Amino acid sequence: MRANFFDKFIIVVVLLLIGFAVFLQISTIESTDKLKKEELKTSEQYARQIATLIEQKTDNNIEEALNRSPKLRVQLNETLQAFLTKQYQYIFVLKKDKKGKYRFLLDASKVDSEKYKALFFPKSKLFENVCKTGKMQIVEQHNGVEDVWLSLLYPIVKEGKTEALLVLDLSETYGEYLSNFHSTLMSIITTMQIFLGISFFSLIFFAYRYYKARRELRQDKLTSVYTKYYLKEFFNEHQVADYYVMLIEIDEFKEINKKLGNDFGDKAIKEFANVIVNTISPQSKVIRTGGTEFLVLALKDSRGVEKMANILFNRLKNTVYTIDNEVIRMYISMSAMNVTEESTSIERIQRLLDEKLLEVKSHGKNDLRILSEENLNNEQYSDIDYIKEALEEERLLCLYQPIYNTQTKKIVKYEALVRLIDKDNPEKLISPFYFMDVIKGTSQYIKMSKLVLNHVLMTLQRYPNLEVTVNVDLDDLDNEDMMKLITTNLTENKEIANRLTFEILEENEIKDYEKVQDIFKQLKAYGSKIALDDFGSGYASYSYLIRLDIDILKIDGSLIRELQTFPERAKAVLKSIQELADKFGYQLVAEFVSHEDIYDMVKELDIEYSQGYYLGEPKPIEEYLQ
Repeated sequence: MRANFFDKFIIVVVLLLIGFAVFLQISTIESTDKLKKEELKTSEQYARQIATLIEQKTDNNIEEALNRSPKLRVQLNETLQAFLTKQYQYIFVLKKDKKGKYRFLLDASKVDSEKYKALFFPKSKLFENVCKTGKMQIVEQHNGVEDVWLSLLYPIVKEGKTEALLVLDLSETYGEYLSNFHSTLMSIITTMQIFLGISFFSLIFFAYRYYKARRELRQDKLTSVYTKYYLKEFFNEHQVADYYVMLIEIDEFKEINKKLGNDFGDKAIKEFANVIVNTISPQSKVIRTGGTEFLVLALKDSRGVEKMANILFNRLKNTVYTIDNEVIRMYISMSAMNVTEESTSIERIQRLLDEKLLEVKSHGKNDLRILSEENLNNEQYSDIDYIKEALEEERLLCLYQPIYNTQTKKIVKYEALVRLIDKDNPEKLISPFYFMDVIKGTSQYIKMSKLVLNHVLMTLQRYPNLEVTVNVDLDDLDNEDMMKLITTNLTENKEIANRLTFEILEENEIKDYEKVQDIFKQLKAYGSKIALDDFGSGYASYSYLIRLDIDILKIDGSLIRELQTFPERAKAVLKSIQELADKFGYQLVAEFVSHEDIYDMVKELDIEYSQGYYLGEPKPIEEYLQ
């Protein structure tokens, strides 16, 4: 359960508990009232019984019978005394005389009972109402008779007129007993309500503090747009495929800070963000993902990603900013993409946009690039789970690209190049461009390297006259399992070793030359050769020549491509490498020979071997050996 829904859930639960406690309180009060009503009903029945008894004893003529027989008065008073209980404090009978005064006819009090025909002064007008209406009434004695909770006035009616009034006084202690019948439960409920109330307001307070902190975390203080923390939360509730995504970075912004100061720079970034917000639709989102980097999530519409991105790009590029009497322009690098239904990860989308933005920057900045459909269609191949599954199922194939003798234009060996096989379309092969960086440095990379090596070794065994170059990373050679696989196979198949070249791919600077040299010596001892890939670029290539025992140099393809752009300068550089190779006795291979004119210049430079699409594409080895 996500945090925001969990908080709401807790609040709802607490409110339900408070509601339940209120319900219990109301129910308890209603139960107490019901108990009191039932007791009054019982008292009414009690009074009816007493009244019936009196009527029977007096032959339905109370005053005349009592006037005539004092003995009867005594007997009835004694009878009424028998009806006194702990809940009935007093029982007596009143009669209203001709002057409208109330007088005692009977009094069941055991102590200080009132004399016959003694005056009674009622403190409630309800006595009069009962006499007139002939209907029973309850008199609450809040400020009335001492020790009395309430009085039940029961009329004794004869021929439609109230002849006498029977009064039952319920004791105050009994009233308190009824009121306190649920007092323990009420105390628990009240305590529960106090606790839940405190808990509720505490929760509201902490929820307010949490959401305030969360809002500060989600909203950039400088520009008021969203921060990168908002992204994941946003896509938990929205479909990524509903948006165009654009990545924007201000070019050379450090120069603005350097010339005009950081305060000016902050104002400039704020104005820049405002332009983005005012250009896109209100439903779109702007996220500041870095100092001068912004991610725009634009809701899709009929214009399409290219038109929408160009509108935003041109607006940002052409806007002139006037800040503190300084007029400036800010140029940008920008990438954009139409997110497909298959795109499920905003992190992967950002990576694709980052790669395209880097491409923009490497080609002079101040430009916009839209990711192609091919980039998006092949996005799944960068998913680690997809790659892992492919390796587990050994959906892997080695293609072989020929390496030619430049002068004779004859194939002398092949380079093994790995491809994954598409899960849904076995005819489609997946380039390492999509998956190599993802698995680099992981156990999946070692697993792939083992599969490739096994494939190459089987090919060398099948074709005895074949020479193959296989790419290995220094991490491969530093892996105990990988080295064991190599040395075991070279020991058991010595005729393979001198036809196998290990082409070293080095993306990190070597720190332990002695260890690397020992590995090279071990491989060369079997008769294998060592080739250094991408010579002329990367880390300390010339240092490798001095410190390591290498057989073959493969010239970096970027230098070979420059033969078309800057032929004379490129030739001069390549000539120096050629002379160096001759000096040290290295074999030299020119990679990326993609056109005939490049091949002719490589041949002119007397570079011994050539490799590239002009000479031969990567194919299954059988297609070259037919």
